[in-house]
Amino acid sequence: MAEIQCLKCEQKAEMMTENLFLGKLEKEIKTNVCQPCWTEWNKPGGVKTMVINEYQLNLGDESGRAALKKQLRAFFKLPDADA
Repeated sequence: MAEIQCLKCEQKAEMMTENLFLGKLEKEIKTNVCQPCWTEWNKPGGVKTMVINEYQLNLGDESGRAALKKQLRAFFKLPDADA
């Protein structure tokens, strides 16, 4: 199994193998984020839910999805794709 260095927690971990349904972003997440950090973001009531509620994001709009993606990149310390 491939091992990765998580950008968020800076720990070595096994690469996630489950399908995350993230399109182009999925490979970047899998190669830079460990399972415990992903779970912290994605679990019910997790950070993703808090971001959606705090910013009152409408994920039906492109601007809402873009804002969520920006917060995801910041949370996982991923480089900004727009930069």
